[in-house]
Amino acid sequence: MRETCCVDRLHRDRAAPAQPQPRAVRVAVVGAGPVGLSLALRMRQLGSRAELQVFDAQPDAQAALADPRVLALSEGSRQLLQALGAWPGDAATAIRHIHVSQHASGLSSLPRVMLRAEEAALPALGYTVRYGELLGALQAAARQAGIEVRYASPVAVREGQESVRLCPSSEAGDAAVGPADGSADGSVGSGAGDAAQDFDLAVLAEGGAFHNQPQRELHHDYGQTALIGQLRCDRAHDGLAVERFTPDGPVALLPRGADYALVWCVPPQRAQDILRQGATEALRALQGLLPAVCGRALDVQLFGSYPLGLNARVRTRRGRTVQLGNAAQTLHPVAGQGLNLGLRDSAVLARLLAETDAAGLEAALRRYDLARLPDRAVLLGLTDLLARGFTWDLPGAPALRAGALAVLSAAWPLRRALQRHMLFGWRS
Repeated sequence: MRETCCVDRLHRDRAAPAQPQPRAVRVAVVGAGPVGLSLALRMRQLGSRAELQVFDAQPDAQAALADPRVLALSEGSRQLLQALGAWPGDAATAIRHIHVSQHASGLSSLPRVMLRAEEAALPALGYTVRYGELLGALQAAARQAGIEVRYASPVAVREGQESVRLCPSSEAGDAAVGPADGSADGSVGSGAGDAAQDFDLAVLAEGGAFHNQPQRELHHDYGQTALIGQLRCDRAHDGLAVERFTPDGPVALLPRGADYALVWCVPPQRAQDILRQGATEALRALQGLLPAVCGRALDVQLFGSYPLGLNARVRTRRGRTVQLGNAAQTLHPVAGQGLNLGLRDSAVLARLLAETDAAGLEAALRRYDLARLPDRAVLLGLTDLLARGFTWDLPGAPALRAGALAVLSAAWPLRRALQRHMLFGWRS
């Protein structure tokens, strides 16, 4: 009897169909800048089984390393990058204090807000680092992790029902990371042929600057131009960053080495006049705008300018395509939050992708949508309010703004909550 049972069980086992093995997610990351590389590194670090390929339109890995732009990274971003082995270390300058005030005539008392790292029990509130230095650290970490980047590979994206197809594109700019309208479908570039590849998910991590992007659902031209440069003062900054709101737009000073990195926002015609008149006029104008805490401005160098605006998507995912960084939102630099938001987006997406296979991808993407909505909504709204609110030319507006700064300065719990969100984002 026992022998018969064993034989029957053997026949049943042989007849039972083999269970299909979960298939790994095939992910294409388009853009090997800080956001794209941080996503790839985090997925690899978490042991993701995903089949990952990274594409970039730059001719090679060296092309962007000379980029002189100075980035403001929060303490939360430093922690994310440090965990990836991609923090540039000695190349970064710490921001230990932030002085926030407005420049307004007719007010006898101008309140200011001081944010201090020691109040938050942190080594620093943030850091400044040159774009090329950060990118170099990420590239080195990617090489060590065995992540290959396919440079000189501009691609266009076409989405199907359950996959996306990447095809070679002969065009640069936004066409290199998707169709001209920024959607997840559309015509592909020339030369698709046999070189086209299918993926379960395309992550678009390159979006360009405000003035050369297609218009998105949330769009506003602030009528300001950012002048970028370097300022030297007669008082050592000691890790001080300054955010000075003026009727024309904010002036931001970020500690960088022994000097300040300068972001000076003014109307476009004013920007042209300043650039035409030269450093002497620029220095005189700046001295009249800066708070006394900076000391006396000694020398200024202006490197260039770019127009400012809000250009963001309401939803950063459409089907099997997710936008990160500037591909999802371009913000006013008033709070220095653009890259920080993109790094947090990439960290959450990497974790969810590492936890799923191809069959569970759609559910993972829905969780990503819900997880990132509060952080994006708060920062987009706050940045837009700051960019517009301090330039409103309405009766009583300067006094109202002064009152808001006074309340923020006096109310430590409110100041702490704002500070935590700017440093680490929304934490549910």
